[in-house]
Amino acid sequence: MRPIVLGHYDPYLVALSVVVASFGGYVALDLASHARDAGRGRNGWLGAAALALGAGIWSMHFIGMMAMRMPVPVSYDILLTALSFLLAVGVSGTGLFAVAHGGGGRATLAAAGLLTGFGIVSMHYVGMAGMRLPVPLIYDTLLVVASVVIAVAASTAALWLAFRTASPLQRLSGALVLGAAVVSMHYVGMAAASADVTAIGHAAITDAVPTGDDLGFVLSTPSLAVGTGIGTLLILSLGLLSVLIDRRRSAERAAGQEARYRSVVDTAVDPIVVIDETGTIQSFNRAAETTFGYGAEEAVGANVRILMAEPHRSAHDGYMAHFRETGERRIIGIGREVEGRRKDGSLFPLELSVAEWHDGRQRLFTGIMRDITARKAAEDALHRAKAEAERAREEALAARDNAERADMAKTKFLAAASHDLRQPVQSLFFFAHALSDRLDGHPASPLLASMSESLNGLRTLLDSLLDVSRLDAGVVTPAATEFALGPLLQRLADEYRGRAAEVGIALRHVPTDGWTRSDPALVERILRNLVENAIRYTESGRILIGCRRSGSGLRIEVLDTGIGIPEDKRDEVFVEFTQLANPERDRRKGLGLGLAIVRRLAGLLGHEVTLRSRPGRGSAFGLTVPSVAPRQVMKTCRPAAQSAAKPAANGGKGLVVVVEDDAIILLSMRTMLEEWGYEVVAAVSADEAVGTLTSLGQRPDMIVADYRLREGRTGLQAIRDIYGVCGVRVPALVLTGDTDPARIAEVQQSGHRLLHKPVAPEVLRSALTSAA
Repeated sequence: MRPIVLGHYDPYLVALSVVVASFGGYVALDLASHARDAGRGRNGWLGAAALALGAGIWSMHFIGMMAMRMPVPVSYDILLTALSFLLAVGVSGTGLFAVAHGGGGRATLAAAGLLTGFGIVSMHYVGMAGMRLPVPLIYDTLLVVASVVIAVAASTAALWLAFRTASPLQRLSGALVLGAAVVSMHYVGMAAASADVTAIGHAAITDAVPTGDDLGFVLSTPSLAVGTGIGTLLILSLGLLSVLIDRRRSAERAAGQEARYRSVVDTAVDPIVVIDETGTIQSFNRAAETTFGYGAEEAVGANVRILMAEPHRSAHDGYMAHFRETGERRIIGIGREVEGRRKDGSLFPLELSVAEWHDGRQRLFTGIMRDITARKAAEDALHRAKAEAERAREEALAARDNAERADMAKTKFLAAASHDLRQPVQSLFFFAHALSDRLDGHPASPLLASMSESLNGLRTLLDSLLDVSRLDAGVVTPAATEFALGPLLQRLADEYRGRAAEVGIALRHVPTDGWTRSDPALVERILRNLVENAIRYTESGRILIGCRRSGSGLRIEVLDTGIGIPEDKRDEVFVEFTQLANPERDRRKGLGLGLAIVRRLAGLLGHEVTLRSRPGRGSAFGLTVPSVAPRQVMKTCRPAAQSAAKPAANGGKGLVVVVEDDAIILLSMRTMLEEWGYEVVAAVSADEAVGTLTSLGQRPDMIVADYRLREGRTGLQAIRDIYGVCGVRVPALVLTGDTDPARIAEVQQSGHRLLHKPVAPEVLRSALTSAA
């Protein structure tokens, strides 16, 4: 059978099919472009684009088939026709969604175009299969392959254009290309089908006309094609209208957001500049105008380099090109300090942070800047202040070191001077005591008594230096116990009453039954210093010693009617060597150490020292101590005061070894000890003492050694040498005139009793008696 063409085409319907295909392509491209830009409902708009593209392709295909005028009647199978429509919409949606969500890469586009092209071809030939003809159709293989190639190319072009058309003109151009391609595919496919209708006669053709009982429907007029085209165009117009309305709403929303954005940006106190990928300024707020000196109309459209200082100004374009090529970020999302450049060319420090964002069409960058000139100035001032503070700290440390060295030098000087002074004073004490025993009742006794009084005054001055040295050495350890204050105040009043009367001052005390817990020796030392201070600076009137309750404690007070202390000097009087009313430095008024020792001893005990004073009216010094419940004291049968009997000349009190390198002190001490009834071995060194004891063959009962001996040896070493000869530890006393804190601590740690020169004879005798 010879194949022939099925018939001829109605040119009007062909034109209608081209219009439908092109319009459908335009609507599909417009909907896809809107889906790309839409933030919300993207998949819905993609679905609408798929429906528009599929409906346009199917309608063009259906109208194109009805445009053919055939010599035989034609009917269509409803199910296959509906299937062809579903294929057109389905494959269009599959391709669009694949490209939209697959990143738009070449591999994705090629695969989606191939799938969509084969789908369209399937739609076309399923539609052709739905035609009911009295003769069989024959397909030309080459034309079928050509239709497939055209379909794949058209599909790929449609999917590529769907997400790359930005303007209506671009979409119109793309729609015409797409429409022409789809129409070409359809009519090539139609041309591939042919049939031989000469083999059947007119009667056969008439008999082959389907009746109403057939599965299909008969097209006798082109009205159905026109109706299909008009309906499709109306539906596509509704889709286009919908996207136009949504674009308008989006534009209104964008305008509102832009207005809000502008209101925020323009009222911001910091400069905000928006640039595109090329570095061109797109937005320039008012703060940026104020900071950089450019108006918005000058800055917008210019390159952002105008705001930069070198070297960033020259490197900026290269940086933007590097970012576009590699995507590598150097300052985006990272705040840093840079230099800005004003319109007048002046430079200033600013803090910059950059954020990246997209507006749907292009990539933009927002730079938020802050002029930190004031902050930099404050930081520089802070750095200068820190440097000055560091210099001041170093100077203070240097001053402290100098003060410590000076204090150490003072301590060493006092120690050396005290030692050198105590040596001759000690010998004077011993000789005076020995003479007092021998000159009892002699006309020279009053002179000796005056000399002894002077020596006592000198000893008091040296003892004050000793107290300071012991406190500096940290060897004064309080021994707290509970004791009654009444006997202590009574004893002090009795002791100082005669001395006060000699200068015309009445001294009395108020009895008390109060008890406290403290170190009685240190408390007595504090009160002695206060009483002596009151006697020195009271020319007439009276001194009162008493105790009163103060809250939960007791306050022991020494009140006088002396010269008083000005208010601005009340802290100064507690500083070492300070004497307000002794400009001539009268040694009879002390060294200015009494109140300094009072405060330091009170701090050691944890007691508070108070001072009330009125210049010209007198002063009241107080010592606040804790109060405890009184205890009952066992009465003794021995009288409260009993004078020590004078020992006999040869009372056999034992053997005392005296090691002293000062010959005068050694002689005076030997004379005094023998007067007391002791047998004495006197030596100027440990070797001499050991030799004498060895020749005697007798073990001593007591050792008295000076700390500093000849050839750099010490009394501690001498005591150890004597222990080695005796084979047993015997009681020992160490005498020293050294007030160096290190020496004091060394003797304390040895366990031997320490006595400081000049030692009063009664103190030495008491120490010998208690040690024995």
